[in-house]
Amino acid sequence: MTQTSGDSGAEASVSGAISIFAKWTEDIYFFSPDGSAMSLTGLDLYFQFRTDPSSRAADVTLSTDAGTLSIVADGGAVNSILRISADGSLFEDYEGDMTADLIAVDGSGDTTHYAHGVVSFRNNPVAI
Repeated sequence: MTQTSGDSGAEASVSGAISIFAKWTEDIYFFSPDGSAMSLTGLDLYFQFRTDPSSRAADVTLSTDAGTLSIVADGGAVNSILRISADGSLFEDYEGDMTADLIAVDGSGDTTHYAHGVVSFRNNPVAI
């Protein structure tokens, strides 16, 4: 993720390519504008993916509720790492580009749009 130029209204942009048939494991580190670790404690996080960019309904959602996202402490004991742990089968029907949005909902129900962009899901058969 990188800080956005403001095109989407999200705080950052997201992009990349993911192999469909392999487990997707990745850590995203959150920092405050001053460079210090930002605590994610108390947030429900959702990483939503849509094949139709204009649709309000996500085709696939990773979330802290579902266990496909988790909040992890960094070396300084601040819960500032968002860990993605998604089975490759979640995206097997979605080869190609998907619009992605990372959002957080706090205990008061307020939503923060952390990231927006396009993530490519590629059919890279992995077999052993």
